[in-house]
Amino acid sequence: MIDLGGDLRSRDEISEAMARHNDFRHLSDTGAISRRTFLRSLASSPSLAFLASSPHTMQRDTGERSGSKLEQQQFLISYDEQSITGLSHPQDPHQAEFLLPGGRLGTPIVRYRVADGDWLDIYTRTRRREVDPQNHELIYTDFDRGSPLKMVQRFTLDRDHLDWKISIETTMNFPVTIGDLAIPLPWRAPAGADPTTIFERSFTKHHFISGHGSFLYFTKPSGDPPYLIITVHPGTKLEYYATEGRGIYRAYIHSGLSGNRETRGTWRQPHTYLELGPAQAPNSKVEYGFRFRWATSYDELRQILYEEGLFDIRVAPGMTVPEDLSVKLSLHTKNEIASIEAEFPGETKITYLGQPQLDHHLFEIEFKRLGENLLTIHYDKGRRKTYLEFFVTEPLETLIKKRSRFIAQRQQHRAPAKWYDGLFSVYDMRNGVLRGPDDTDGFDYWWGYVLACDDPALCKAPYVAAKNVHFPEREEIAAVEYYLERFVWGKLQRTDKEEPYPYGIYGVPNWKVNRDPDLRKRAGIRNSLLDKWPLWRSYDYPHVIMLYYHMYEIARMYPHLVRYLDAAGYLERAYQTARAYFTYPYEILPEAYETYKIGCYNELVIIDLIAALEDEGHKERADWLRAEWEKKAKYFIYDDKYPFRSEYPFDRTAFESSYALAKYGATHDMKPDANLWFDKRLKKWYSHRVVRREDARAFMERQLRANLAVRGWLEAAYYLLGADFTASSDIGALSYMAQMGGWAILDYAISFASRPHDYLQLGYASYLSAWALMNTGRAETNYGFWSPGANNDGAAGWQFMTAKFGRAWIRKDMPRGAWYYDGEIDLGFGAALRTAMTVLTRDPLFGWLAYGGTLELRGDALHVIPRDGLRKRFCAILDDRRVQIELDRDGFARGQPLITDQSLTRLRLTLENRTSDTHTTSLRISAAGAQAYEVIHEGERVGTAKPNGASSFKLKVKSTPQTKIELIAIPSNQ
Repeated sequence: MIDLGGDLRSRDEISEAMARHNDFRHLSDTGAISRRTFLRSLASSPSLAFLASSPHTMQRDTGERSGSKLEQQQFLISYDEQSITGLSHPQDPHQAEFLLPGGRLGTPIVRYRVADGDWLDIYTRTRRREVDPQNHELIYTDFDRGSPLKMVQRFTLDRDHLDWKISIETTMNFPVTIGDLAIPLPWRAPAGADPTTIFERSFTKHHFISGHGSFLYFTKPSGDPPYLIITVHPGTKLEYYATEGRGIYRAYIHSGLSGNRETRGTWRQPHTYLELGPAQAPNSKVEYGFRFRWATSYDELRQILYEEGLFDIRVAPGMTVPEDLSVKLSLHTKNEIASIEAEFPGETKITYLGQPQLDHHLFEIEFKRLGENLLTIHYDKGRRKTYLEFFVTEPLETLIKKRSRFIAQRQQHRAPAKWYDGLFSVYDMRNGVLRGPDDTDGFDYWWGYVLACDDPALCKAPYVAAKNVHFPEREEIAAVEYYLERFVWGKLQRTDKEEPYPYGIYGVPNWKVNRDPDLRKRAGIRNSLLDKWPLWRSYDYPHVIMLYYHMYEIARMYPHLVRYLDAAGYLERAYQTARAYFTYPYEILPEAYETYKIGCYNELVIIDLIAALEDEGHKERADWLRAEWEKKAKYFIYDDKYPFRSEYPFDRTAFESSYALAKYGATHDMKPDANLWFDKRLKKWYSHRVVRREDARAFMERQLRANLAVRGWLEAAYYLLGADFTASSDIGALSYMAQMGGWAILDYAISFASRPHDYLQLGYASYLSAWALMNTGRAETNYGFWSPGANNDGAAGWQFMTAKFGRAWIRKDMPRGAWYYDGEIDLGFGAALRTAMTVLTRDPLFGWLAYGGTLELRGDALHVIPRDGLRKRFCAILDDRRVQIELDRDGFARGQPLITDQSLTRLRLTLENRTSDTHTTSLRISAAGAQAYEVIHEGERVGTAKPNGASSFKLKVKSTPQTKIELIAIPSNQ
């Protein structure tokens, strides 16, 4: 033991002197002055001179300088006189330090007042440290006999955990009110440019701030273990958090002062105060605690939650849930649940389904109230609470159609006299205004890209086009063609006649500035690269490729609905734009826009474009484009350990592309090569002497782990489960990347995962998540939750402000909820259209389950009604077989069930004719396993779907409203 108290006289002198010289102490603690300078300042002061030679001070300082440590099997901690200064796992191969440089663990924020006095910080200037090495214990005591509060922090290190207990008690004969009690957690967030530091020695923070069930966990951006989890001790709760920048985070046990002072936003949990009685009274003391543990898998994280008396929560299909789908909820806990209380009991039905496994409590929930819905779990005889936040939307098909209609009708500028005629721009739903170049709301100069180019503006037309592939509407298609004719061709995009760089796409801030012969217009927003053609931004090209490709599909299937170009014309534009994508950015600005090295959203449509070129007889073009795509696939698989970057060294944007490239490599035989392409920046050739599918599968697993690391998985709140975030979800989450990366997870579950059920849960929750950003409703709900009013029915938010109030990166202040600008979110909605599917499976916990549909068991028969938004894709997953069904047009009949037996030996489905004419529909069946199927259309055999592969069939659909399809399993002996 080390006693740093001294006699009372010297302690009083120290307290008084240190109070007068607090500036020196602060500077010394933060490293702003050296220890030598600090001690000189002590020696020069009569009241502090004795401190400079005090044996206690020297011992204390020696501890700081030598970096005192405690170590157990799974923890290595460093500490000094004031707090813990380092925390790591001794067996971590990358020796990742959890705390931010200069960060400290053990500096609780306590703000209190006596009677009606001022709010004060607890007195900590005489902190005393005690060390018990044999019991691996650190004790920090804050007490001065002139202070009304005493705080003791006790850190106890055991073999597999670190406990942190905080006790606070009154010391005088009057009560004290604590307004704030928070724990700062200065974790090491991803930063810098070194990939190993970013991905292996930094952490992404996840949190579930939910009363007595709260926890935090930290994952490396690579997704590799170990993972650190912090759980609350029984009786400890968290109710609020605040952040002051990356790595500066405070989790509040009580937030009555700070939380109630922030009145600009809403919060879903109460901000509480703590009332302590006079010294020695029964309520004069309180103790809270936290436990730190390491885990090597998500399963182990879940087990820790269970072991520590919290809740391992699973939800299907997600926490953003359409009103026409029910929710299955599993609470894996040791706690005795007293009740689950609905925020709107008259519009919520909760049914207890029992315990299929020990301590797994299952519930079915049906919501009828649109918008936010809170469920409160009461347990420990009602003394404790944990909160589950859901968001209820209109049916998915309604959302998909409303969004497309809103963009076409409310977000297009029709102004023939203006240079931006035809532009689809961003919508401000708070003010009910379509912004544009003449009404910018501060998006000026360089920021003008938000309104007229780049991802926020370029993502809207591709979404409308993609939706109309599935549900064609003449007026919406006409709006897209108006955009192409009046804003894109010869303006945003160079024509086929413009040299150099035909088909090039102009970037930031808009084509008008970039085409202006007066260079001063560009010089006004950029201080370099004025000698370059502003066509280098790789990210712009895939949006336009996607747009042309979907217009090709529309023109091919519904030629009577297009007028600007025919199918051949749109396919030509798609190909030439893809060619420009792989050529111009790298040619113009190779040091910044290395197309083969960065994942660009929507570029996966190039795979479909290659197939279309082949189908249309353009083999040479298909081969050229495939070769370019394979250059990129090989780079991601072989040439970069961390190819997860996009615009930034660490960016969750890339995970749609990284998975698409991995999947391509795992399902195609790419050839070895020598000197495939030359890296202009690194001055090297890339060669691949051996190219194997199994290497692509290994990369697929790596990128999957990294994808999981930057999205909510254990956090049971609609804006976190399946949502994306970089470094933390403190300010923003739930952007377009939730659904783009979510597509990858769901497809992995269906196509590759040997244990698919976890990935089905997370992938489908990701698909559903960002639909919560849409503002829709009916007359009785005033047409929306975020910005009510009929004029906003179909508007959407860019992403979600998770803080009670914060500043978004677009320089706008936002209250908690959906941002009032839509911006890039239509990238995510476009990905959602690629994802939409009804999935039938037998979950090991929930039993038979239909993601994106309703399910009814009738004896051995399963009746599934698709409600996934498109009704065009169906997948059934059993342990030994999987079947996928996909239509290129039409869809499964609304309200009609797909019927199968439980072994998938016979499937019956009804198709609806969405154009009421005679045409051909392509049916694609993919069967994994040894099962082949005979395909029957209206009683006639049309072919056999082969096992372990994909088969396509052309169905001649009559002009009748519906047509019948059957899949009948062929016995293996035939």
